Amino acid sequence: MMRQSLQAVLPEISGNKTSLLRKSVCSDLLTLFNSPHSALPSLLVSGMPEWQVHNQSDKHLQSWYCRQLRSALLFHEPRIAALQVNLKEAYSHTLAISLEIMLLPRR
Repeated sequence: MMRQSLQAVLPEISGNKTSLLRKSVCSDLLTLFNSPHSALPSLLVSGMPEWQVHNQSDKHLQSWYCRQLRSALLFHEPRIAALQVNLKEAYSHTLAISLEIMLLPRR
């Protein structure tokens, strides 16, 4: 079972617009993370690569995975101004990722 916890940091602007933007981005990211993998290269189309088929203890693989995820999120989500992706924990069938996201305020 996937634990779903996404938080977005927004500059202090009008509360209702901020709340709607945060909810919209979080919803889109949850959809992305829950999509199944396929042979297509785009993360948005294909979902997250299968983690359990790799050596989870490989630090180079962990770093690559975070870079790929960051690159794909920045490419496909224009509302993200800044993004930091970190691997918190890696188990045999579980991957815990920390996303620190700064969203662009709506005008």
